[in-house]
Amino acid sequence: MRPTALFILLSLAMALPSVAHAKKQKPDTPDDKLNCKQISGRMQVRILQLRGFEDRKQASGLARGIQAGMAATFGNLSHGTDPQGAYAEDIKSLHAYNQRLVELGCKSYDLESELKKTDPLETPSPTVPAPKKKKAPAAAGPAPAPAPAAAN
Repeated sequence: MRPTALFILLSLAMALPSVAHAKKQKPDTPDDKLNCKQISGRMQVRILQLRGFEDRKQASGLARGIQAGMAATFGNLSHGTDPQGAYAEDIKSLHAYNQRLVELGCKSYDLESELKKTDPLETPSPTVPAPKKKKAPAAAGPAPAPAPAAAN
């Protein structure tokens, strides 16, 4: 009886993390509804997370393969099995956010220089000035002369 109870407890222990991750989180504000300050905040956090990625020691291919196999077998999340792919996705989203800042007329980031910095205490800040607003085109011809005043 004890081995059966132990097996059931182990099975439940393996399944509980999957259930916890399966719960739906409250949806975030859609990206197209964010203002400049919100986009900049998201970019700051993401840049701080990605700084020094090239220098970090990564898990071996064998370890990632075992993790992927365990995730497929037990249904847990496969987070971390492809760090290069996740990094590429994060860089892609940073570029999309940066483009959105430009479209909104806000200051944007120099992503290459921000990602090269290694100081974790240095907060990223937008350094590229906002695009200049285009002036409305002037009238094509000269302004009409005022009508002469009537003489009494």
